[in-house]
Amino acid sequence: MNENNLCIYLINLDRAKERLNFVLPFIEGLGFPVERISAVDGRNISLEDVDYDPEEYLRRFKMYPEPGTIGCALSHMRVWEVFMQSQYDYALIFEDDVQFDPEILKTHVDFCVCNNKLWDMVFFELIHRGWPVEILKTDSDHALCTYLANVQHAGCYLISRKAAQRLIDNFYPICMPVDHYMTATWQFGLRLLGIEPRLVKQVLPESYIKDHRPFKHKDIHIRAYNILYNIKRALIHFIYNLYQLIDLLLTKK
Repeated sequence: MNENNLCIYLINLDRAKERLNFVLPFIEGLGFPVERISAVDGRNISLEDVDYDPEEYLRRFKMYPEPGTIGCALSHMRVWEVFMQSQYDYALIFEDDVQFDPEILKTHVDFCVCNNKLWDMVFFELIHRGWPVEILKTDSDHALCTYLANVQHAGCYLISRKAAQRLIDNFYPICMPVDHYMTATWQFGLRLLGIEPRLVKQVLPESYIKDHRPFKHKDIHIRAYNILYNIKRALIHFIYNLYQLIDLLLTKK
């Protein structure tokens, strides 16, 4: 068993061998045990067999979910279930389109594990600025931060068993992309932090999730719902994470 009781899980489609060959050297450079998880291929699933809510998804995102997006969500769910069946305390989860410096990332993963009471999930790859607020310096150039504005993406994140179980318990029906789901931490009573500046980048442009540009509905009722949904989400995110920030700052004292 490694010192940090941590395993890396790499999500990779069986048909994406070039991606596997690209990312594996970076991941192996971290020195943790690695388990490849065969991703759920959206091309091969029947949405009739999946517990999802297409109408709620449409109202929130002005489009119906693509099979690849559902497959991506199911792939992360598969990883959480494998992780919960293991004896590991932490999972470092990667998608297969990222790049990073293994030495720097390893140092920060170790730091996060040593400060595990501060977080339930730590994201190393995100999009959107997120209005980060520093919680704790990790080195002279980086800091562990919380976010007062929305962030998304799930290319690389560290997760505890507590967080994985709560994500599993609330997963169905699917009504949003998995990165939107995971970052809505107020639904699960979880604390999400990230490292700034960010350490992992999504670098491969070709998407294995989206085969075409999705059609966005322009119905006025759908558009109005979408606007209200985004406003509500942003407000809840801000209030919840502000509360988390105050709690963290008091804890540090």
